Amino acid sequence: MLPMNYEDLRTKFYNYLIELSHAEGINASGKNEVYGCIFGRDSFITILKILHAIERQPDEQLLAICKRSLLKHVELQGKESNIESGEQPGKFIHEYRVANYERLTVNLPVPWYVYPDNKLRNYDSIDATPLALIAIYKYWQVSGDNEFVLSVLPSVESGLNWLITYGDMDKDILLEYELPKARSHGGLSVQSWTDSYESLTNIFGKLPPYPIAPVEVQGIAWLALTIWADFYMNNSMGINNVIFGQKLHFQAQKLKERFNDLYLLKNKGLWFAAQALNGRKEKISTITANPLICLWAAFSHDGKKECIIDEKYLGQLVERAFLPDMFVPNAGIRTMSEESPTFSASESSYHNGSFWPMLNGLIIEGLQNFGFEEKATKLHQAMLEPLLYFQMPIELYIEQNGNYLPFKNNDQTSCSIQAWSAAAAFDELSS
Repeated sequence: MLPMNYEDLRTKFYNYLIELSHAEGINASGKNEVYGCIFGRDSFITILKILHAIERQPDEQLLAICKRSLLKHVELQGKESNIESGEQPGKFIHEYRVANYERLTVNLPVPWYVYPDNKLRNYDSIDATPLALIAIYKYWQVSGDNEFVLSVLPSVESGLNWLITYGDMDKDILLEYELPKARSHGGLSVQSWTDSYESLTNIFGKLPPYPIAPVEVQGIAWLALTIWADFYMNNSMGINNVIFGQKLHFQAQKLKERFNDLYLLKNKGLWFAAQALNGRKEKISTITANPLICLWAAFSHDGKKECIIDEKYLGQLVERAFLPDMFVPNAGIRTMSEESPTFSASESSYHNGSFWPMLNGLIIEGLQNFGFEEKATKLHQAMLEPLLYFQMPIELYIEQNGNYLPFKNNDQTSCSIQAWSAAAAFDELSS
């Protein structure tokens, strides 16, 4: 049984998830906040954390919200190629706004593209598609809704084909992205979850050469390929497409081999992984928390968990993440090591050393996947302490000398009500 203050927090965050939901899905943040609309990546991570929670404590209302959101994303999935929005066949959406998009289209040197129907649809996300594929599969697992999965299989297959065609820009098995030089409208120069410009630039403020292959995206894509390979080869619904399943399985195997050849590095005498590879396939060696997302993206087979990182490296990777430059006992694991040349401890640090409840929630689940229970408990406690302080599912925060501060940079501040923060905390409080 939860302590009363945690039980109250769980109820509060549950109510925020209900509040953020609507007929078309789940908004990333409160309707009056900067991200008060549908974002693909946010929706899918929110759904996955909700599903993880209701596996243990079923809830029909939350399950219905997940289904409604997934169906909307299937509707918004890319149908054609549009260089101005990043749309490609099979690619899941990054951002969808039917109104209130003026900050992206007015008084900017390069305005974002708005479709002829006056809706802003942007597809500048490298990880929304594999996350969508995992969320669809997980919803089917939790709900047992065979009718649902049959209805969305064409979308699934389109998304899987995107992973191994458009997603692999230079045909080297890895997933990478770039902001096309030929685009005349605006877009995101960084298209993984840490999508602020500063999260990837060097000390001179310069981006690495494109295309960029982020570390966690490879792990998420590996899981998407693996679970659907298993589905097509082993499901009991009479959908037997062994050839397609074998193709996906082969792609996942090659991706894992490439990953372990290219991403692993030694830091402080311990194995860890690079933040990304640049366009020359060189390691971007900044120490971030992102490799730990690969432990979250785990496949269970015959009672054993597997992820894209070879098992022999996992213990040292976890040990490295809990050194003092990354782990703060009353705040969690940082987005970036304080020893990084681009680390910032200021209130304006968005991804360069700040703390995100969503990220820590994924890491906790990843630690549990591989039996690191003591570390998972430490991080669970560290993650919940700031949320008890704020009493809100805050987007991110900064820790300074034991004090918690919201992110602030000019006119932008941490969103107070963030869907994936609420879902991550709700999941932790449902254990």
